[in-house]
Amino acid sequence: MRIGFLSSVSLALGAVCATPAYASFDESICEVLWTPQGSGACNSVPFLSPNNDSRTNLRLLMSDQGTLPLSPVALSNNDLQAGYGPVPFDLMRLDPEPENATPAAQDALVARLDQQLAQLELPAVATLDQRPHFIEGEGNRCRSNNLESASAFIGQLLDTPELSTQERSDLAGERMQMLQVCEWEAGNAEVLIEDQHFSATGKAFANYLRGAAEFYSGRFDKATQRFASLTDSPQPWLKETALYMSARIPLNAAQADTFDDMGLPDLNKVDRPNLQLAEQNLERYLAAYPQGHFSASAKGLLRRVHWLSGDDRKLAEDYSWQLLHATPAQRNISLPELIQETDNKLLGTEAPDIRTPQLLAVEDLSRISAYQGTFNLKQLQAQKAVFAEQPALFDYLQAAAYLNLEDKPQQALALLPGSVPAQLDYFAFSQQVLRGLALHKTQDWKAAEALWLELLGKVKQPLQRDYVELALAWNYEFSQRLDKVFAADSPIKTPQLRYRLQRLSADLPLLRQQVTQGVDAGERDSALFVLLYKELLRGQYAAFAEDFKRMPASPSPDKLGVGIGYFYDSGKPLAMFNWQGEPGESGYGCPSIAEIAAVLQANNQQPKGLNCLGEFILRNGLDHSPLDAAPYKGELGSSGIDAKPAVFSRHDGYRQVIDNQHAPKDDRAYALFRAIKCYAPSGNNSCGGTDVEPAVRKAWFRQIKGTYADTQWSKSLPYYW
Repeated sequence: MRIGFLSSVSLALGAVCATPAYASFDESICEVLWTPQGSGACNSVPFLSPNNDSRTNLRLLMSDQGTLPLSPVALSNNDLQAGYGPVPFDLMRLDPEPENATPAAQDALVARLDQQLAQLELPAVATLDQRPHFIEGEGNRCRSNNLESASAFIGQLLDTPELSTQERSDLAGERMQMLQVCEWEAGNAEVLIEDQHFSATGKAFANYLRGAAEFYSGRFDKATQRFASLTDSPQPWLKETALYMSARIPLNAAQADTFDDMGLPDLNKVDRPNLQLAEQNLERYLAAYPQGHFSASAKGLLRRVHWLSGDDRKLAEDYSWQLLHATPAQRNISLPELIQETDNKLLGTEAPDIRTPQLLAVEDLSRISAYQGTFNLKQLQAQKAVFAEQPALFDYLQAAAYLNLEDKPQQALALLPGSVPAQLDYFAFSQQVLRGLALHKTQDWKAAEALWLELLGKVKQPLQRDYVELALAWNYEFSQRLDKVFAADSPIKTPQLRYRLQRLSADLPLLRQQVTQGVDAGERDSALFVLLYKELLRGQYAAFAEDFKRMPASPSPDKLGVGIGYFYDSGKPLAMFNWQGEPGESGYGCPSIAEIAAVLQANNQQPKGLNCLGEFILRNGLDHSPLDAAPYKGELGSSGIDAKPAVFSRHDGYRQVIDNQHAPKDDRAYALFRAIKCYAPSGNNSCGGTDVEPAVRKAWFRQIKGTYADTQWSKSLPYYW
């Protein structure tokens, strides 16, 4: 699924339409879109943008709150090869691997458990099959039957002096065996362990194991009875566990029929009485044990209760507290996982009832996205009471709505600070960015430029400078001052920005300047490549001949990749323009590309010249070159797409030769051969230009097999496509 797209809009406004910023679906296909507004998870920007993925905006607010600083990982080679620069960025750059899934954390857990088992002279964890499939899936109660819970149980055995060594060993051994199974046979829990010789405390621990076995087996009534017998246990952990399980059992009973075989929920199938009992017992547990062994888990289960019951207001309060105020010990999952859960279960659902300002702000920004079309300024202003303690945030949302929904940039500017503060957290930065975008919409390019330049001197947070460079480059391009990007004192240093504008927007005089004044050899060589390519493929043969003199005597054979728009380790060398026209396997010989250009300069319909220009494209793999691709209107590099001349395609070149009744026999035969081959093997045209119907290709085939039957190209062509 495309994460973001741009529609044709007024270039002067530079408006961008984006797909929904919600992110509760697979984002496996991404396209880099170079816009200051952002566009979904694949094209995030470091300000509170309506076009951001909701998780990005949440991360920005959390960074300001201090709960999860924004620490993007460095651009990887894969990012660069996909066409990314520092900004826009893929949301994955903000998502470190969850702590509880890291190999180091898992190794530490296994080491601790092995140490506990060694004290009881039991086999190490490695002796067990640690791949229990039943812990997969959100709706599966067995997810908690894991090494961590086993270690907690065995730790209690070791810390309970009333137990004998044999009792500890027997009980620990049974708990480890429980890791390997979930669906127990009926009656297995009764004979789980022989405890007739156990002490009273040992029998209580054995009863816990039986209750756990009944729970994991789905026999909730029996599990309830087992844990009820432990509510007055003198052993503190067992007593606390019994109260905790009095909530967990009805919660699992409530959702027993809610998830299908694929793990997808149907909330209409929730058992409401059991769900209500679970909520009551969770609150009882937290009241009795606010800092208990299971308090973080209990708060997580309360989130689940509120989700299953459809109580968005309580769910939003849960997430707001845990995301913005809780300590790590008060959360049952890591913050990145909690952000994802918030996105899946609350943000982007149908009209969620959210009354916490930060989460409501994130939700509102997604609704303000021009793509949504279901939210308006009046609805936003009705939320004023929710933002009573955060009026600046409310003003920001109104400004975003004026700018994106109402197209009233002056009203947006009236709600934003008119000066840049000394310190720029992400919210203060967002205010200034929105101010700059509003100035862009009013076409006050100089005022916007002054703002971006002032911000460059003050930004300190990760990704902020990268963004300002993007916005300033966009400003220069769409105000027709592209030369400022490449001036000697230009503040725009990001190579990806410079390369993109050089290949997409620079005119021929600016490219000629860059050939000698580029910041490094890569930029200079790329400028020359783009210059020669555009002149040759756009029919400016005299200019090509003149600029061809700029070719170094020994051009580098190294591929130019990103600089000329090629990614994923592809690219072309500048030495390509020294092509001498050697015949390929087809046997059609050509002069050098410089001579071809000279021929076409004298007569742009000359058959040999047209065929050989096509041969140059074919032999160098230039069909559908990224240098011919047009960016979306509104993207960086798109300012002149409507005025660009047509690009030569070898398909159309072949057709000109075919239609030329005076073309020499070999040239016309070769044009027929190549034009037919353009459609091999799929029937789709791979040579660019305007397609022709199969009937036309059939006529071409008859012609080459008839009039030109004695040519090598007719003999080598068995059929048409």
